[in-house]
Amino acid sequence: MPAQDPVAVIVRTKNRPHFLQRALQDIFDQTYRQFRVVIVNDGGSAEPVDNVVARLPEAARERVEILHNKQSLGMEAASNSGVQSCDSEYIVIHDDDDLWHPEFLERTVSYLDNSSDAGVVVRTQIRYEEIVDGQILKTGSAPFWENMQQISLGDMLQINRAVPISFLYRRSLHEELGYFNESLPVCGDWEFNLRVLTRHRIGFLDGEPLAFWCQRPATGGDDANSLFAKARDHERFDRSIRDEYLRRDLSSGRDLGVLLQISAMMAEQEQMLMENRQRMVQMQEQLTDATQRLEHIMMQRTSFLARAGTAAAKIKGALKGVRRR
Repeated sequence: MPAQDPVAVIVRTKNRPHFLQRALQDIFDQTYRQFRVVIVNDGGSAEPVDNVVARLPEAARERVEILHNKQSLGMEAASNSGVQSCDSEYIVIHDDDDLWHPEFLERTVSYLDNSSDAGVVVRTQIRYEEIVDGQILKTGSAPFWENMQQISLGDMLQINRAVPISFLYRRSLHEELGYFNESLPVCGDWEFNLRVLTRHRIGFLDGEPLAFWCQRPATGGDDANSLFAKARDHERFDRSIRDEYLRRDLSSGRDLGVLLQISAMMAEQEQMLMENRQRMVQMQEQLTDATQRLEHIMMQRTSFLARAGTAAAKIKGALKGVRRR
């Protein structure tokens, strides 16, 4: 496997060979070709992973390394083992169920080659899916942070704005800041992003979406997203991370703790405002619907009165004719 490949693509997987096959196809469809792939099978069955890789063309197989963890070590430990197994200049985490635009690597590598930024995030789209009879079907899509124009520490303090599939970064960050926090079963990517932004800039490639964060809200088991399967963990460890930074603040007088706490309150206020806006939209829709029903009823009544008037006129005319006789 070429050691000089500038990019390492770390693919985390566990008992999802159908997703892994799609992910590898997605990666090898990239227009940029100077990469190596490290598959970290985190506690899943080894044979299905080996079989998926065995079906790749020989030239592709030569670029793939497989790490089998006998037991699941967690998402961040899987990322770390993949990063530590390679020496590429740039790193990106490509979970087995996510997707890229074919030019993702070409555009992000070009950006970092011509910039001093520590990493670069791309415009991202949420892709909704469901699995029917073993087939992965797209059911819809939505923009991820549609109004985002840059990656800022202020925004990141509130909530994660950069999911792994969208973020190519310099491996030197690990040498400076350490690896992903393996004590976190979720939110580890956000915590790492915070560490990066306290010291460096992260660029943003706007325009068409180059990353697709795939979500399956109704799917459980191995095919589920951690975002939904571990929703309570996300809430709990979000607060745990904020508390840890706050403790550091109180003990040293320096760090992000107070800002994280304030931003959490701001985020809650934003959520309340968003919910109020949604309720207002629903109320407007209900009012519009009620108005339309009322107009329909009025039209029906007007039509009925008009028909009744016509019928009355006919009856009146008929009575006049009878009287003349």
